Amino acid sequence: MRACFNRVLKSVIMKRINVKITAGTPSKAVILQEVVSNKASWVILDRHLRRDLKFYMKHISCKVALISDNLSIEVPKPSVTNSSSKGILEQKFYSVWKTIQPSSNMQEDNQQESQTNLSSLMYSADHYASVTAQDCSSAFKSKSNMISSSPGRSRDYSIFTSDRTVSSSKQAGMSSKEHRSLSCAKVLDGNNENVFQYDFLEKPILCAACGLRSIFYIKESMKFRFSEIQDATSDFSKENLLGEGGFGLVYKGQLKDGQFIAAKMRKEESTQGYTEFFSEVHVLSFARHRNIVMLLGYCCKEKYNILVYEYICNKSLHWHLFSQSAELLEWHQRYAIAMGIAKGLRFLHEECRGGPIIHRDLRPRNILLTHDFVPMLGDFGLAKWKSNSDSFQTRVLGTSGYIAPEYAEFGIVSVRTDVYAFGIVLFQLISGRRVLDEENGHPQHLLQWVEPLVENLALHELIDPRLGESYDIYELYHLARAAFLCVRRNPEMRPSIGEVVHLLEAGHVRDLAQQFVPHYIK
Repeated sequence: MRACFNRVLKSVIMKRINVKITAGTPSKAVILQEVVSNKASWVILDRHLRRDLKFYMKHISCKVALISDNLSIEVPKPSVTNSSSKGILEQKFYSVWKTIQPSSNMQEDNQQESQTNLSSLMYSADHYASVTAQDCSSAFKSKSNMISSSPGRSRDYSIFTSDRTVSSSKQAGMSSKEHRSLSCAKVLDGNNENVFQYDFLEKPILCAACGLRSIFYIKESMKFRFSEIQDATSDFSKENLLGEGGFGLVYKGQLKDGQFIAAKMRKEESTQGYTEFFSEVHVLSFARHRNIVMLLGYCCKEKYNILVYEYICNKSLHWHLFSQSAELLEWHQRYAIAMGIAKGLRFLHEECRGGPIIHRDLRPRNILLTHDFVPMLGDFGLAKWKSNSDSFQTRVLGTSGYIAPEYAEFGIVSVRTDVYAFGIVLFQLISGRRVLDEENGHPQHLLQWVEPLVENLALHELIDPRLGESYDIYELYHLARAAFLCVRRNPEMRPSIGEVVHLLEAGHVRDLAQQFVPHYIK
């Protein structure tokens, strides 16, 4: 009997547990994403998530448990449709700790701490919805006292829900208690505008040169009303038409809170397109990176699907490379742009929680720049929404000259497809040439001109003649080497975008060494 017990105990002790820590906001979306991706059979919520228990019980299909204050585990009973039911029945089935009664001092400290946390009012919109109207009143009084004693901190508490969130909550049919809480937030917003309204000056600066600011955070609900976008773009006027991208027509606009947007509108012709559109919006909502244009939200009305992005102020890389009216891009700017593009692609391929996301149409027109020449990738993942036909011509999407051979011949798409297109863009940054150029009256692909020069190590002939001698030979070597590896015909021979980033960063190691080595020599 004892030997059997030891074997069972050993098997329990040797049980391996994988721990994964994920950070993100809003917490509801992060938790749901992890539950779905890991196909969880049980979800155990910590004590501070009790306020959102109804939300998780509604949206999580697996079993849900909750850690109580005495560290025991409670299994809530699934909610029933009978309105006469009284709350949630809980069953305590196991506790991993001994029940320890807190002392009176600890209870007083916890009570004071909870009051302090309540008075701080640093809640997000979904957290704030769980506060009752009575709590809102007392919290507002406490907050008003704090502001009167600390006049310099009134701008730190401008993160409450907007009117659009309130209206969307009404449409969602929320309970009277939750609606009363949001209404309380709205009333407080009117009583003290300096505290609760969104402050445009608090938004982070996107471009230091022109002062363009971006949105500080994304609300849980990303859906815009069609009338909002219509007003922001002056009813989609021709004056606000920026051009036509891979997704459709692009309009510049400005929301009521001052946020500049780029609204990309496309007329969808099938219900399947709407399903794919909504699925991709969910994935793209996780793409938050310094070198990626931020998706602010979406709008669907009848046959129109609209994506709302942040507006980028300094046109595209294509304009800066090939427009006659554009100023010449200096070498250090080109190298920094190459690094930024590579890091943005690395995030999409290797670091994005909703990924890997394949761009499918990487080219200078889809690389936007700020006045600080920070590159930002746009129109990524949109090729998936355009594949409504099974024909070969529409199945292979992208721009001629940037399409990888395996994609053009067999329709095979992968992250290596983006790596190939990135190699073409690198050669364009080096040479300043278009991907298809006229040579003796015949169109010549950029690679037909590049490959002989690289094989003969005539790298100086690759340089844009407008740059003259103002370039770094070591950075040129690393840039040309990375580009040449990216455009190999065999996709398995191409490096990953993470490896490309390491290759490009090696060009800066020499500069750092030159800065520090003379100090040691002395």
